[in-house]
Formats: sequence, structure tokens, C-alpha cells
Amino acid sequence: MRIFFAVDVHGATTVWRKWITAVSMYEADVLILAGDLTGKALVPIIRQKDGTYKTAYFGQSWILKTEEDIKEIERKLENGGVYSVRCDPEFVEELKRDSSKVEELMKEKMVERMRDWLSLLVSKIDTRKILTVVMPGNDDEMVIDGVIKEFEKEGIIYPLDRTFEIEGHEVLSFEYVNPTPWNTPREDDERGIRRRLEEKISQLKDVKNSIWNIHCPPANTNLDLAPKLDKSLKLVAGLDGVKFVHVGSTSVRTAIEKYQPLLCLHGHIHESSGFDNIGRTLCLNPGSEYGEGLLRGFIINITPQGVENYWKIQG
Repeated sequence: MRIFFAVDVHGATTVWRKWITAVSMYEADVLILAGDLTGKALVPIIRQKDGTYKTAYFGQSWILKTEEDIKEIERKLENGGVYSVRCDPEFVEELKRDSSKVEELMKEKMVERMRDWLSLLVSKIDTRKILTVVMPGNDDEMVIDGVIKEFEKEGIIYPLDRTFEIEGHEVLSFEYVNPTPWNTPREDDERGIRRRLEEKISQLKDVKNSIWNIHCPPANTNLDLAPKLDKSLKLVAGLDGVKFVHVGSTSVRTAIEKYQPLLCLHGHIHESSGFDNIGRTLCLNPGSEYGEGLLRGFIINITPQGVENYWKIQG
């Protein structure tokens, strides 16, 4: 059986579409997208008195004169993982005055795009024949979970409240990460992560032959190196370039060392694409370049006896 595993699309529709096509391109039997599904930014497209619109993002600005101009910018933002809203200047000022309205609008946009994505998914592939798993990550607001659950009747697996099997191997799924500088929706301290993980592990019948789909990578591996930040969240660099530090979870590592599952699938740290071994356990992190519209993933051939082979793709 062949798994295609990817992570951290962060609202980028181009990457989501590429993930869907992996079924036919790589002849996958299992399709997994695990963690950080939603975007992080909302850009207003502001109506002007002369009937044109203007917008700006990432140091670029545009004057939009036609409906096609507007749609083109909306597509460009969407493919980069950004949400947009057409509005007048008064609405922008209202959002500036009340941050709760920004949060509410962001959640509406996240739900809308997630529902569109899942509708596209079930229209393109037979999710009753292709085992298809869609899992939120630490950056995803809780409103996303209900949207995924709406599509369980179509065969999509929401894995956080259940285990499932791939080629006879039970799969455990876990979305929480250890604390980050950004205080994301699904974080916990190491004690909390340890408790949550142990509860999940206790549900497994054969731990050593299980697969762990854990968004946070284990500490002190090839999979958890991220750029070092100072107190103002700026990159720390020296003469030899940007400094990197290990930021993964010690509790995740301890659990892997203790139970030695067959395979661990991780994400979260975009810069640490690769593999590592903790004892007999193979650990993988595809990494992410969603902002460039690139899909990163691992193809894993698995049998009832274990992992046959695996390789990384990008495109």
C-alpha cells in the first residue's frame, strides 16, 4: 500500500490542488494532509471613490480597475495562502478599531475555504476507495474541525477522535505542539503533551506496529531545527548565516523512545524537511514551502510487515 503524506499547506489553494493530484501522479492508496491547513493573513481589497480598488501585501501594492483585475489578485492571494475581503475604507477602519471583528472574519474565511477545498477533494477523487485523512494542526482554529467532520459521510477521515488502520497498522493522530512564540490555538506545555499522548497511546492494541501521525516533531532530531529568534521575534544571524535551534517536543521524543512505534509522521517545522531514526522508529517531516506554491511530501510504501521504502518529493 502506498501513502502520500504532506503537511502545512497554510491556506494555499495551489498546494491543496497538487496534494489531490498526488493520488493519480504517484498511484497513492492513502492520502494524508496533517496539520496547519489554514492561512495566517487577511488582506482588504478597498473600494475607492472613483470605482477602482486598491490593495497591498508583502511590500507590493496594486490599483485594480476591472473585475478581472480584482479576481486575478484574489487568486494570487489565495494561492499564497492569504484570505481577502472586498470592502470600503469605513469597514477597514472598523476592523482597525475592533480586533475581535478581524478574528471573526478570519474564522469565516477559514471555514469558507476549508469547505471549498473539501468539496473539491471529494469531486476529484473517490474518498471511499482512497483512504483520505485531513487533520488540523496547532495553527488551526477549532472551527475547522467541524467542517472536516461534515465530510466524514463522504469518506474523509477526521482522525483526532479515533484511530484507523493502514495495511493493518493502527494510526494515532495528535495535533498539539509545545509552546511557540505565537501562542497558537493548540499548544500545551510538555507535561500536558505527555499526558495527552499517553491517553492516545493507551487506546492502541499493538503499539510497536503502530503509525503515529504527530504534528510536532521530536526534540533534538533532523526534523525540529528552526531559525533562532530574539525577544522581538527577529532572526538571529552571525557571520555564518542564520542560527538554527532545536524546537521540537521532548515529550514526543520520550514517548517514541519508550514505545518504539513503526513509523512517525511529523510536520510543524517547515525548514526541517527530512528523516531521522529514534531507535527502530523511522520519523519523517516533509517540510513546507506553501508560500512558493510548492508541495512537499513523502511517498511511503508499507506492507503488513512494515515500511518497505520511502522517498521525498517536491513539485
